[in-house]
Amino acid sequence: MSHVIIGTAGHVDHGKTALIKALTGEETDRLQEEKDRGISIELGFAPFRLPSGRLAGVVDVPGHERFIHNMLAGIGGIDLVLLVVDVTEGVMPQTREHVEIMDLLQVARGIVVLAKADLAEDEDWLDLVEEEVSEALAGTFLQDAPFFRVSAHTGRGMDQLLTAIDDLTGEMAARDDRAPLRMPVDRVFSIAGFGTIVTGTLLAGKVTQGMTVDVLPLKRNARVRQIQVHGDVVNEAVAGQRAAVNLSGLEKEALPRGSVVAAPGSLDTTYMLDTKLKLLSSAPRIVKNLTRVHVYLGTGRSVGRIALLDRDELKPGDEAPAQLRLEKQLVAQSGDRFIVRSFSPMTTIGGGLVLDAGPVKHKRFKKEVLTKFKELEKGDPAAPVLQRIRREYAVAGKVLEKQAGLAPELLKSSLERLQEEGKVHKAGDLWVDAVAAQQWEEQLISSLEDFHRDNHLAVGRSRAELRSVLPKEVPPKVYDWLVQGMVEKGLLTLHGDLIALTGHRPTPSQDEQKQLEQLAKLYQQGEFKPPTIKDAAEATGLDSAKLEKYLEYLAWQGTLVRLDDQLAMHADHFARAKAELCRHFKEKKTLAAGEFRERLGSTRKFVVPLLENFDRLKWTRRMGDERVPWRLDIENCGEEG
Repeated sequence: MSHVIIGTAGHVDHGKTALIKALTGEETDRLQEEKDRGISIELGFAPFRLPSGRLAGVVDVPGHERFIHNMLAGIGGIDLVLLVVDVTEGVMPQTREHVEIMDLLQVARGIVVLAKADLAEDEDWLDLVEEEVSEALAGTFLQDAPFFRVSAHTGRGMDQLLTAIDDLTGEMAARDDRAPLRMPVDRVFSIAGFGTIVTGTLLAGKVTQGMTVDVLPLKRNARVRQIQVHGDVVNEAVAGQRAAVNLSGLEKEALPRGSVVAAPGSLDTTYMLDTKLKLLSSAPRIVKNLTRVHVYLGTGRSVGRIALLDRDELKPGDEAPAQLRLEKQLVAQSGDRFIVRSFSPMTTIGGGLVLDAGPVKHKRFKKEVLTKFKELEKGDPAAPVLQRIRREYAVAGKVLEKQAGLAPELLKSSLERLQEEGKVHKAGDLWVDAVAAQQWEEQLISSLEDFHRDNHLAVGRSRAELRSVLPKEVPPKVYDWLVQGMVEKGLLTLHGDLIALTGHRPTPSQDEQKQLEQLAKLYQQGEFKPPTIKDAAEATGLDSAKLEKYLEYLAWQGTLVRLDDQLAMHADHFARAKAELCRHFKEKKTLAAGEFRERLGSTRKFVVPLLENFDRLKWTRRMGDERVPWRLDIENCGEEG
């Protein structure tokens, strides 16, 4: 592993800080109070040069019960933990609590260090202590961990421990430096002349000098002024490294521990988390629905309530789907681990896995909700992506690249697999939920069936009106993609701006056919002075709604040509008008509206819409007050058009 963070854990005064000093030569107690009292209060950090030459970071977490929240802030980014047990005291309360916390957080690997071995009575005593510790670690992630008997004072066992640390960390997979930047902040301070500095472990991505970052939950941007890794100024820090980042434009007071430095647009804050929650076997009591607890996630914490979704109470040792409803916003991603502590008195009672960092509020005992939880519990990186697409109907690929928390290659392969499995579709640059798309198709078909039944003469429904059938959250791009897909599948037919079910043909009754013939005759007789809608209504005695349907039908049939919402003309006369247009351009290069009015023996209120129709058909193009031919075959166009 190229970059690694090593952490300590264990009961107060069991020798963690002394062990780190012996390994690294660095003193991690920064505060005078820590030095005076001989215990770690805040997190301590030190660079650690391994025998292989790799430079690791060491986090010394406090062991005192009163500072457990500081311990939780430091343990989340650790790759390898050194569980330190004083051989003169053995397993103590905070030893057990630290192990439970690390087990819940699923720290990857660990080593058990029996410290202060020089104070043991003899080797038999050390054997007894090792046996006691082994029994306490049974069933935890440390049950198969190697043991080392060491003394920071005499140097006993230190070389062997150092070699084991180097070997174990060398086997670990590197963190993902191609994913979007994410660095939980565990310390904030300011230096005169530099401004605000934040420190933390990069969980993913990289931070580079000069880049702009998001700072959450403050929701402000900042520029990276300078970066240090283990005291050295560098141009960038990558996933797996501890870094100190100088941010310009932010005040120290605005950035509490629990903040997160992230790639712009990649993360958001949340008041709710969908989780798989485990209650420790050692928890003192059952947890009932809506129990109030303290939630620890990364370096952040908030009070919240546990909403149990499939039961009324959770017994010690059990797991359940739960929604954490927080009183303060936290920053999370799917796959994060968290800890919960009882509200009062504060003891660690459980923890678990974040399944969805941006859920809606769920109703309890809902089958579809519980099914979603089971899908997310499988750990498939594609599952949270699918849930995001389902929740938002459609998501842009660029948004997923920023917010999925996955390396580009992994996100691409996940989306391709979801597409192959028929779970999502690609609509331009948007990814669409396949289940929702199928439901939308059914909605459109059902709506058109109703429309055709109630409007048997209508050629189809307007594109805009049909759009209103779908949820308003469906983007216009997705609607257009959906319609086009249904056309290609032979489900829909387009008639200009009108959409109809394939196979639908307007069929008038005998009475309607007579009225249609009367209306067509009216326009035939009108020649180049056809009636307006109002004139046609008065002449036929039809109300405006029925007249509009008749005109639409006659236009679809090819008997009439609609010029605008008030004018139409008979198709025969439209062909004659085109022929006159061709004859004119054989004689002249330009055409004025007045000239065409005289050629047709018409009126301005009719000729202007007619010429505008020619413009829409791209037969002519307007240049000032005149028109010139555009895509018009002047030599070959005649009476038939």
